[in-house]
Amino acid sequence: MTETYNVYRDDQKVADGLSAKSFKDTGLTPATAYRYKVEAVSGDLSAMSDEITATTLPIAVTGVTLDKTSAEVAVGGTLKLTPTVTPTNATDKSGSWSSSVTAVATVSGGTVTVKGDAEVGATTDVTFTTNDGGKKATCTITVVAAEEG
Repeated sequence: MTETYNVYRDDQKVADGLSAKSFKDTGLTPATAYRYKVEAVSGDLSAMSDEITATTLPIAVTGVTLDKTSAEVAVGGTLKLTPTVTPTNATDKSGSWSSSVTAVATVSGGTVTVKGDAEVGATTDVTFTTNDGGKKATCTITVVAAEEG
């Protein structure tokens, strides 16, 4: 009688009656551990194999962009920048913000705040750096005069 195999992931059957001795699981979440067992079927079911644990690899960041590469912001004004990390299914899209000249502007959570005493015409580079891979995207901020009113 031909032997077939059933595959279980985290105690749920994910493949039934396989004749091949290899199995490719799909639809898994990156950077996640899964438990697998196999049973051979030849007439009656056999005992389960020993359990193994396999962990999927994370999906690495390959790049990042900001929604603006340059912007003018008034003295005392603010601007919200939004990073886009690629690929869109990267496991860790987090990162940190920095301003090259904090006397001109600071940044927190993507919101750039130009200092009230910043000189008109001054510039600073605001950068988002990904935690995964250290990918960088920069927007140059130029200070303009506040509108009267």
